[in-house]
Amino acid sequence: MAKGSRRGGRVRDKWRDKQWLILDSPNSFGDFGGHHINYLPITDTKTAIGRVIENTLFDIKKQDPVDHKTKVFVEIEKVNDGVASTIFKGHEYGKEFLRSLVRRGSSMITHIHNYTTNDGYEFRVEIIAFSQRRINTSKKHELRKVIHQLLSEKIPQWDLITFIKQVTDDNSEFNREILEKGKRISTLRHIGIKKTKLVSSRKSSIDKAETINQINDSEEPAPGNEKDV
Repeated sequence: MAKGSRRGGRVRDKWRDKQWLILDSPNSFGDFGGHHINYLPITDTKTAIGRVIENTLFDIKKQDPVDHKTKVFVEIEKVNDGVASTIFKGHEYGKEFLRSLVRRGSSMITHIHNYTTNDGYEFRVEIIAFSQRRINTSKKHELRKVIHQLLSEKIPQWDLITFIKQVTDDNSEFNREILEKGKRISTLRHIGIKKTKLVSSRKSSIDKAETINQINDSEEPAPGNEKDV
């Protein structure tokens, strides 16, 4: 028998069983939310829920080609009539853009911490900075301290829509302010929010609490079966 041949007739083409799902951008993107951004081949809508899809910021805004450097991750929340609504899961710099920032003879400073918006969304935020020349440990510590103070002050004042705008837009008020404060400590070539990741939300906390309550209710003893302690 020739190599690669199969018994039992023709091979089934799995692509024929797939359907195309339209992905909408998260409503938390404000004016850019709720628009078609991508197409996804799926076999079952139930298994599609919860999948995290990578896009670029340009796919969502469709304005500035520079936005191709920023990856945006969205999670499928609901599927209705072939259209999937999504939620924002985070963003990060593309690898090529990040590689272009690295220079010999300079220092890289990173800061990672969790912060919560005023509407209950907790994000892990990573900021990265590159100096013009090498800087000592004390200046790195001072820079991280300033970054943390600013994030701790600003993010609790923002709702989710404001948070996304501030962390993904290079020309946002926050990015300009953090650059200005950073330059007072050392000459910086670049400073920005490299990555964000959704850790928890108020909705997930409510769902978790409801699940715990249901478990506790199911474990309560039936009337008349209580035991004395």
